[in-house]
Amino acid sequence: MTAIRFFAAALALMFSFSVAAQDAPAPAVPPAKKVALLAGATGKNGHVVLQALQALPGQLYDVRAMTRDSAAAVSKYGSTANWHEADVLKPETLTKVMAGVDYIIDAKAATGVLGDNRPEAVDLEGTKNMIAAAKAAGVKKYVIITSSVSGQKDHFLNKIGRNVLIYKGLAEEALMASGLNYTIIGPAGMTDEPAGQNIKIIARKDYVAGQKITRADTAAVCIEALTNEGAANKVFTVINSDGPATADWKQLFASMPSK
Repeated sequence: MTAIRFFAAALALMFSFSVAAQDAPAPAVPPAKKVALLAGATGKNGHVVLQALQALPGQLYDVRAMTRDSAAAVSKYGSTANWHEADVLKPETLTKVMAGVDYIIDAKAATGVLGDNRPEAVDLEGTKNMIAAAKAAGVKKYVIITSSVSGQKDHFLNKIGRNVLIYKGLAEEALMASGLNYTIIGPAGMTDEPAGQNIKIIARKDYVAGQKITRADTAAVCIEALTNEGAANKVFTVINSDGPATADWKQLFASMPSK
């Protein structure tokens, strides 16, 4: 009888442990990171944006750094980035890199006046291909770095840059007409000074030749625009202005025009 009672008690104890284990809450699973695709990640502007994304607390985004040549990118910048090969002039390569992407920062820019690096190819046709792939992939936000003087037909840069500003302007029009949630950022003259200067967001019509903005501060604006609801479908210029740096600029998106 004693053995039977002992066996019964043991079964009851095992059952209570089993029930307790079933009732215990499952360990919390952290939400999956949003995927951000950075086009032009090896360029002057793009690499600064990449560094800023990687430096975010908790590495907020799963960043795909897009490049035409991943081996060259690793050789130049190292393997800390998640390099993905794709070419904006080859739409078939964009389908794979766009799969599962939530946000895009488009920091690419023409680096020459001939061949595949010319403005018409990179700034216009390449952007159109990116837009089409982004729509097909269901991208939630498309942020692009262009110029404070995009679309100006009589600007001297068109003469030395094979109509670069005209093509940038046409690319902006394509993005605005795409139906995607966009933010078009036209920085003033770019500098390599450190981040943390006073950032000011202004309408393009208020831009004055000679104004400057650091690449690092431009990167900060791009990243903020990904999720700031006030930046939805806005077009503006960013500059550094006198005075101490504040976060006030984050409240100015909503007051900017949509074209």
